[in-house]
Amino acid sequence: MNGNPLLDAETTLVGWTNRSAIRNHERTFLSGEEVLLTTKLDAASRFSVVANNPGSAAAVEIQVSFAPVLRDGTIGSWVVAATVALPAEGGRVEAFISGRDIQLNAADLADVDLPAVCFAKAEVSPETPEGMHVGLTATIAA
Repeated sequence: MNGNPLLDAETTLVGWTNRSAIRNHERTFLSGEEVLLTTKLDAASRFSVVANNPGSAAAVEIQVSFAPVLRDGTIGSWVVAATVALPAEGGRVEAFISGRDIQLNAADLADVDLPAVCFAKAEVSPETPEGMHVGLTATIAA
């Protein structure tokens, strides 16, 4: 039986998360932190980036990037998959992405075994508001 290639309920890229089945402690993920995913995103039909801002001094922009794992186990080149913005007043935004549409850097193609996209990061600018959360969640199985 093949497993369902979906992300967990939500994989946190920026923000606080409580303990889980795989991590027995609370954790805060920072802007720009590289997150290893258990699901290869280029095998998913569709997933979404979900970002929320409870309110801040200024509007924020979030750039979400992905990278493949190379055959030697290192991280390949980062490619931007989505950029979203949230107003200072706060709010929530969701951007849908098709895993099949992720375009890897041509220099990495000879050194990957597809599917290979299993690293993600979200960079928040100009700064991460307190209470902000950015995550990935699957919407349709492959």
